[in-house]
Amino acid sequence: MHPEFTARNVAKFVAKSIIAYKTTKLTAETIEEHTQFEKDDMIVELGSGVVGWYVSAKLSPVTDKIVDKTADFITEKREAREYKKNHKKD
Repeated sequence: MHPEFTARNVAKFVAKSIIAYKTTKLTAETIEEHTQFEKDDMIVELGSGVVGWYVSAKLSPVTDKIVDKTADFITEKREAREYKKNHKKD
């Protein structure tokens, strides 16, 4: 089952995707620098993709917590601003 399509879940997905992408790219560059393989070789693409996916999965609890904390902070500030706006003294 897929998670509910909310702004919070989209932000979590984007954070995980960025980590996977960046890790994949850095891994491919490292393999290219230290072996005879090129970035566009299938073994490098597959291997670096798996590393990026693995790192993203391992960091998932951390990224989820960061997104949740940020979303809660934003929600709290919005509610406080709305309360202040609706309860002004005349």
